[in-house]
Amino acid sequence: MHLVVSRYLALLFAIGLGIGEAVISWGHWQFAPLWIVDYLMVVWLLYAYYKTVKAEHVYVLLAAWAFTVGVFYMDLFVNLDPQLAPHIQPGTILLALIGFMLVVSLVGFFNALLAIRAQQDAAADQAGRRPGG
Repeated sequence: MHLVVSRYLALLFAIGLGIGEAVISWGHWQFAPLWIVDYLMVVWLLYAYYKTVKAEHVYVLLAAWAFTVGVFYMDLFVNLDPQLAPHIQPGTILLALIGFMLVVSLVGFFNALLAIRAQQDAAADQAGRRPGG
């Protein structure tokens, strides 16, 4: 259950972020590292979605979500800096979207973490049932 939620959330998140970044940046692209990191998140989340098809390599999904949480955490609090120049302060809608993306990233992260935990518990239970184990 947790793996399914995390996987499909990663797919939707990656597609939405890719489209959203293109719409927001089209015609006035920012400093390259600021938009490259967004597309890096898109690629990593899509890669994690496909890598976990057979419920293997869930750590890739966890790592992708951890990176995404870190980027959105930084983005939110950099934009909330009270000393940020007024001409580069984002609007309320953009700040709300960044906060929403951070929350969704945390949901994906914790679901991937719980999926790994469930896999470890299942492996431990199975090892305990083996004769001589």
